[in-house]
Amino acid sequence: MRYSSTIIFSLSLLHSSSAFVGRKHYYSTISSRKQGGSGHARRISSSSSSSSLFVLQSTNDASHFDSLLDQVKLREAVTYLQQHPDTLLTKDRWNKIFTAIEERTRNAEENTENLRADFPLESAARNEMTAMYQTLRDQNHLQLYGAVSTMTAGSHSIPPPVMEEILGLPMQALTPQATNTIWIAGVLTATVEALASLASGIDFNALVLLTLLGAVLDRILLNGAIFETYLKLFSPGVQQKILKHEANHLFAAYLLGCPVEGIVLSAWAALQDRRFESRQVTAGTSFFDPELSKAINSGGQRLTRALIDRYSIIVMAGIAAEADQFGRADGGAGDEMALVAFLSRLNGNQRGTTTWDAAAIKNQARWGALQATLMMREYKPAYDALVDALEAGGQLGDCIYAIEKAARDHNLKPMQRPVGYLLEESDGQVKWDPDWRPEPKKEKPILVQQQTAPSQSVEESLEVLKEYRVSAEKRLQEIEQQLEDLTDKRS
Repeated sequence: MRYSSTIIFSLSLLHSSSAFVGRKHYYSTISSRKQGGSGHARRISSSSSSSSLFVLQSTNDASHFDSLLDQVKLREAVTYLQQHPDTLLTKDRWNKIFTAIEERTRNAEENTENLRADFPLESAARNEMTAMYQTLRDQNHLQLYGAVSTMTAGSHSIPPPVMEEILGLPMQALTPQATNTIWIAGVLTATVEALASLASGIDFNALVLLTLLGAVLDRILLNGAIFETYLKLFSPGVQQKILKHEANHLFAAYLLGCPVEGIVLSAWAALQDRRFESRQVTAGTSFFDPELSKAINSGGQRLTRALIDRYSIIVMAGIAAEADQFGRADGGAGDEMALVAFLSRLNGNQRGTTTWDAAAIKNQARWGALQATLMMREYKPAYDALVDALEAGGQLGDCIYAIEKAARDHNLKPMQRPVGYLLEESDGQVKWDPDWRPEPKKEKPILVQQQTAPSQSVEESLEVLKEYRVSAEKRLQEIEQQLEDLTDKRS
């Protein structure tokens, strides 16, 4: 079964279920060698941990803050929190914050208006959400939000053999593979229809037409939810793949500092969420990159490579999770196509930068998948806690809480150095070296020539000093005379 997963950048880059059938993949698959979850992530000192997560000593009554959150007045809640940084953040209040974020972004008017926009402009709802995330980070409540930029340093070139050396997965693992679930379901359905026709005397062709009509109505009216539920009966493990796939989209966006709006794990859930209901998807993650949105909508401002890289990592994170956790990816063809569409449209818009042809796009997809896989492994305790929260039916607040609690429990801190370097050698080959470190720059000593005074005899020195003395005495007399004149004028 090749399920329909979507990741939304500002509710714009969307992948319908039709994108997952018969799509050509534009990059080679990747492989992976398991690494420990503690690796190079710096540790939080024991003094920064507390028995109750995010609880501070508070001297103010935060009932007004609670009221603002209950009314989904996110902008006012951000202002209150900035003015009262000692506000006690209990688990209940923590969940209220992220429930308000979900409600504010879910019900914003721009969700309807942006259906026609490729890259929507910044909106009041998303700016308020971004400000809340930033405020929580500034007050040290979100220690892993924006904790990573990239996991490797050096070259962006990732030949497939180097990917295998780094990750240790077969190269096919990261290409979404079609399964036989739909065929099995189709054969079984036809068999049931044939038996029903024989038993009831109803024309077999009529039953087939009714089934097809039901499928079309299901797609139009219910986002394909009934069909999705039916297919999952023949592939009971697919929901776990969907969950871990979407979890890593959320995880990558969070670690890279992009505010997450929400996540849905089924067509039924997507049907009830305005951010997803018109997208014909069965699972999805909605995040917002304010810098990328501003660059795209700036009317000519050049996109930086860092922004392109960040988007690539988030988009490829779902496929990376499936490959790493299950040895192969079934979903994510829509993610591939989103990256292809995004990079292709940059051609001609960036002077003096990469030409995004097929080879460059394949390489960027490999690079993004590499970063996402290493990120997930480096912060594995936090990723596992996020998966547990989603399995328990947790909402956005539960997910963020799980990430941050795991970070404190396992002493995880923001990345301070890359886990390795991709080095381009003189012959153009790329080598992976996890131990290489750039040599510190040596400052050249500044030579200062000291000017030496011309040598003088003792008699000449005495004459010079006498002249200085006479000049100084004369100046003192002038000052005394001026003081006397001022005194006379006052009197």
